[in-house]
Amino acid sequence: MSVSGSYRRGILIVVFTVLASAAVVLAGARSGTVPPRAAQDLGDQAEKLGAFQLVERSGRKISETDFADRVCIVSFIFTRCRLSCPRITSVMKSLQARLEGSDVLLVSLSVDPEYDTPEVLAKYARLFEADPERWWFLTGSRPLIYNLIQRRFKLSVMENPAPEAGGKAEAIAHSDRLALVDRGRVAGLFDSNEPAALGSLVEQAKRRALPGWIRSLPTVNASLNALCALFLIVGWSFIRSRDAVPGSPSGSDAKALASASVLQVPRVRGHIVCMVLAVLTSAIFLGFYLVYHYHAGSMPFRGQGPIRWLYFTVLISHTFLATLGVVPLVLLTLLRALQRDFSRHRLIAATTFPIWVYVSVTGVLIYLMLYHLPVADFPRYWTGVR
Repeated sequence: MSVSGSYRRGILIVVFTVLASAAVVLAGARSGTVPPRAAQDLGDQAEKLGAFQLVERSGRKISETDFADRVCIVSFIFTRCRLSCPRITSVMKSLQARLEGSDVLLVSLSVDPEYDTPEVLAKYARLFEADPERWWFLTGSRPLIYNLIQRRFKLSVMENPAPEAGGKAEAIAHSDRLALVDRGRVAGLFDSNEPAALGSLVEQAKRRALPGWIRSLPTVNASLNALCALFLIVGWSFIRSRDAVPGSPSGSDAKALASASVLQVPRVRGHIVCMVLAVLTSAIFLGFYLVYHYHAGSMPFRGQGPIRWLYFTVLISHTFLATLGVVPLVLLTLLRALQRDFSRHRLIAATTFPIWVYVSVTGVLIYLMLYHLPVADFPRYWTGVR
């Protein structure tokens, strides 16, 4: 097989993998039903909490500066509530156990501040074995608290002018959603009734609370993928010249081509440098990738509709070619080069090149779609009391 035929083989492998991935995604989209979302990533709609001052059950003053460098999960309760609040606080207690060892702060904000004094909240907190260092109970002025809930958290809260007898309606109507606050910004809302939403909340909170150097790794990895693609293309341009390519039809026989003199050709040496840098860049990427996912787990995709189908088509094809295509092909290509078997090296490299470039470029694309895709305005469904 000629070198040009090997290029075609690599390109066809990429095209076939993309089409097969698209077929799998579309089949899944048609056969499966999308459950209603119980978690809302606010994305670009995230609100800053702004300036405020509240009081913790210990009597300590709490302001926006206490949240500036923290990741928090906030619930809305009041101690006289006999319906939803005990359940919500029990959920928070379970989160306290699930988040043990992390730097995530739990916050319960009273919507009945006149009754819920620090002393009352302290007694209530003891009932649920709340760790005072990891779980705060806050109170303050009613106008401030209601303004925070309605304008910053985008949730409803109001006094019920005529609560039903027998405890069938609460004196204060409020949301049972949990809010994720990331360094002073409301990052998401999660249904406290849904186990899947709570699982997502725990994962996101842990990931957002990681040290800055770990949170920066996706950006670093995307840069490494882009750099690898650059090295590959530049290295390929060096070796395209027929007089620079060992084993070309115009060259001498294989033994002469395997001699050290061939490696002294400037364009060949440039090609070798670029390929070595591409391999090193990919190796560093793999190390950082494993470190990030060990600490942070997987990042869920936020998009819906056709963009979601596109994302998973790219992701599946990228993952398949990266694991089953690039790794063995790169190792085999390097082996042939080290053996000075340049004829077979060229054939394998021509197949490897388009696959490796595709994996590198789509690595950048996946990062952009996963971390920088604008989130559409969240529906009104999320702003009401649930």
